[in-house]
Amino acid sequence: MTRNEALTAVAAAAQDLAAALAAMADDPADRVRLLGDLAGLVITGAAGAGTVGQALARGRDAMASLCRRAALTQLARATAVYAPGNADEAEALRDAVCAALQAEEIAAADGGEAAVHAAFRKLRLAVARDLTARGADLSRLRTIATPAPLPALAAAQLAYGDGARADDLLAASAAPHPLFLPTSYRAPSA
Repeated sequence: MTRNEALTAVAAAAQDLAAALAAMADDPADRVRLLGDLAGLVITGAAGAGTVGQALARGRDAMASLCRRAALTQLARATAVYAPGNADEAEALRDAVCAALQAEEIAAADGGEAAVHAAFRKLRLAVARDLTARGADLSRLRTIATPAPLPALAAAQLAYGDGARADDLLAASAAPHPLFLPTSYRAPSA
């Protein structure tokens, strides 16, 4: 196997790893979480001294970069099928994913990898546009505060003028019982 064939095989293995990680999560939210963890991969530890240690450190850093880039690519794909529940969630996801993409974009630019920098920039802008557009159609969250715990039905009537929205508040508050919502929680504004 030639050096180029070996490098191609390692790159393909990193891409396969990220794709397999994405495929094993049925829920898009789990997919985003798992890939986000892999996208933050940083390998630490002493590689040793001298020429051999420096070569090991370069190889370690290159492998971490390869895995991060494969994970970031899959993460961008995962955001395309992820359905945020509200505008705040869409914005938070957009900001987190775009920050990770931009960090790799900057690392590529610092390493003199102009094509990689341009590709991650294009990917970051596409993710930002997509999540911004989809989030614009979703409701915002607001804080609901009451002086004492209320039943979900009463809280929904007060918040929305519609007791039928009690299940929405119950889900948003993560209350263990519908008769006792917490005194403060975030819920859809509309």
